[in-house]
Amino acid sequence: MAERIAVVGGLDSVSYFRILGCRVFETTDGKLSDEHMSRLKKDRFEIIFVTEEVFLKYRDFFRSGVDGDNPVVTIIPDIRGAVWKEGSPSSSGLSLEEMRKAVIRAIGQDISGQEE
Repeated sequence: MAERIAVVGGLDSVSYFRILGCRVFETTDGKLSDEHMSRLKKDRFEIIFVTEEVFLKYRDFFRSGVDGDNPVVTIIPDIRGAVWKEGSPSSSGLSLEEMRKAVIRAIGQDISGQEE
């Protein structure tokens, strides 16, 4: 199963996923190479984890379903761009906001308890 999972982002954020057997696509400054984009389209992943930094630059690419098969795309916090609060990294909130939007699309209402 892990070979059907791709993880896209900077080395610090994604390297540990390699141990789990996931396909890791390392980026520099959040930029995907043409080869990375081609592999993500052709290899028919079921799940793609992408860091916030990369998602912000390639939002349309990941939202389009990559190859039409609509893999599950989940945004994960980027360690490098995290804001440190009380000794722990805190994301920009993009991953939570995208999850909130997905839930609203799926069930028709916001159950997060957050105000717009």
